[in-house]
Amino acid sequence: MRSLRLLCCFLFVACGSEDPEPQPDSGQTAPDTGLIFDSGVDAGTDTGVGFPDATFPDATFPDATFPDADPVDAAPDPCAPNPCFQGAACQVQDGGAQCPACPTGYQGDGFSCQDIDGCVGVTCFPGVVCLDVPAPGEGGRCDVCPLGLEGDGVTCTEIDGCAGDPCLTGTLCADVPAPGDGFTCTPCVGPTCPVLRAQAGADQEIILGTVTTLVGGAVGYNGAFTCAWSDGQSGQTWTTCTTTISPSVDTIYTLTVTDASGATASDDVLVRIAQLLADAGADRNILSTQTATLSANWSGASCPDGSCISCEWRLSDNTVVANTCTTVVAPTATTQYFLTVNDGGASRSDTDSVAIFVTDRPAQLCGWNVVVMTSNEYPSTPNPNYICDPNGTARRQTVNGKPAIVLSDLVVENVRITGHISVETSGDDDLIGFLWGWQNPKNAYLMTWKQLNQNWTANCGNAPAGIAIKKIDGAPGAPSTISFNAAFGFNATDYQYSCAVGWSQSRANAGLLNDASIFLMAPGDPGSHTTGWADFLTYRVEFYYTPDRTRILVYADDLQSGSTDTLVTSLLIEDSSYPAGAFAFFSNSQEQVQFGDFTLASLGDYRADAGPDQAVAAGTAVDLIGSAELAVPPYACEWSDGSMTLAGNTCAVTVTPSVDTTYTLTVTDDLGRVATDAVLVDVTP
Repeated sequence: MRSLRLLCCFLFVACGSEDPEPQPDSGQTAPDTGLIFDSGVDAGTDTGVGFPDATFPDATFPDATFPDADPVDAAPDPCAPNPCFQGAACQVQDGGAQCPACPTGYQGDGFSCQDIDGCVGVTCFPGVVCLDVPAPGEGGRCDVCPLGLEGDGVTCTEIDGCAGDPCLTGTLCADVPAPGDGFTCTPCVGPTCPVLRAQAGADQEIILGTVTTLVGGAVGYNGAFTCAWSDGQSGQTWTTCTTTISPSVDTIYTLTVTDASGATASDDVLVRIAQLLADAGADRNILSTQTATLSANWSGASCPDGSCISCEWRLSDNTVVANTCTTVVAPTATTQYFLTVNDGGASRSDTDSVAIFVTDRPAQLCGWNVVVMTSNEYPSTPNPNYICDPNGTARRQTVNGKPAIVLSDLVVENVRITGHISVETSGDDDLIGFLWGWQNPKNAYLMTWKQLNQNWTANCGNAPAGIAIKKIDGAPGAPSTISFNAAFGFNATDYQYSCAVGWSQSRANAGLLNDASIFLMAPGDPGSHTTGWADFLTYRVEFYYTPDRTRILVYADDLQSGSTDTLVTSLLIEDSSYPAGAFAFFSNSQEQVQFGDFTLASLGDYRADAGPDQAVAAGTAVDLIGSAELAVPPYACEWSDGSMTLAGNTCAVTVTPSVDTTYTLTVTDDLGRVATDAVLVDVTP
């Protein structure tokens, strides 16, 4: 195209005027411009057009580019797109693409790579499969050994299920050979054998459609135990101790545990379905100079914004405290507040309660009710006579009367209860004690303490000296209410107790307890207390009552100073049947029994105390004194400086820091609860 345009231009110059003037010959030759004029016609062909040599003085042809010219094609890039495996760095060599070797765990030419089978050449124990390590790893490994065997999968050996002697003393252990697992125990026989009991936990109440968890356990088992749950309706079972459920109707779930000796035990838990649930909040501790805010919560309301909800707070005697969902109270002694939440949009209500524990004031015992635990074995025995002291903080039982309790107006859980008990006479040797976890007359825990051995009637049984603890579990259809008798207080004749419940302390009389009542502890059991109480000696008693166990400590404290120097006995009861309930004092056929100075505190305020921060000069020794509030004794302390644990594992240690150091105290109490606190020691030069 370019040559053709130039040709046209020359033709126009040559022929554009009719009479061109001849130009004189300048004698100069036109310079070579480097341009080639290609007409597109073969040079050997005569076109009839002549192009004499000519010069063009007025024309200049500088070097130029011509955009219409066709470009020259570039050579292709062999690395575009990248042909290498996983986008590895591609290099051009000898006009072609070159890829690096395949990564670890792969094989191939770098363009295509395949996972190497790491199990080639690997020999595992019979029945164990080899697991290829996927690239970018390499090689293969053998899976776990079969059930009942241990090892690396290449070599597996029999597990000794009896290692560590897991069975109870006096029973024999037998390993279950592979492909089985574990061990078995021979049955325990004799009066010192513990009683296997299943623990299904406390009854629950949930909103329809929500999920809740069942946690099963056991005590008194031989070696180990397994769990199985059933609901008695659908036929469905669960074979783990912990399971989640979401029933649509009220459902009783039965837990069955089986120990290594083949013994079984069962327990039930009721899960109720509610449309509205009230929540009064957690129990808490205050001092008598402080106030507490009560705040109501709820779930299942018919209105999302709570506009349909109204609240009312009352005391145990039904005195109205407030008609608002939030209120401030200032109790001078431990008090329980009862909340009622009303849903006006759905015409339904629910109740809950919260205890405000005033920890520096004893409970007012004169407000507690006397309940007589009558039995047909006591036709002529007089009714009890519990008198109050002028301060209202102590009660004395003055007559040799029927078994009876003084029942608190508080329903408590996860609580510490401390106080004093004594017998101020030498004229009798019968039963004193305590009751806790009271749900109603037929469901509670009872601790009885006998001074001297005494076998009474065939129906009442034997009462050896020492302490026995029973779980009272009445027949399901028995009445659960008590009636008031103006002569002495409330009467439990609505539920007829067997004589052995309030008297017997011997496991040989277990059949006399009736219904499902059982011994949790009896004199002669491992760890039991077999010494009777002493006349005219005051004992300090501490109850640490939690949802699944109770620790009971008894100290000699004749001066009633709160001394814990002389420990008489420490008893642990593991049972979750009654995780919350009322507390009471007990006496049976024993006069001049005095109870007093009882204080209560929520165990939810358990905490460690590392002491105040300190400032010392460099090189000075510092004593760190750790302690704990509301720890279940005995508790253990451990100190750390952030890099190591200090020697001794005691609550008091001495340190000599060279720089500012923070020391952390960790306290673990008798029930396994852990709390921490820290103290800073500031070191000055």
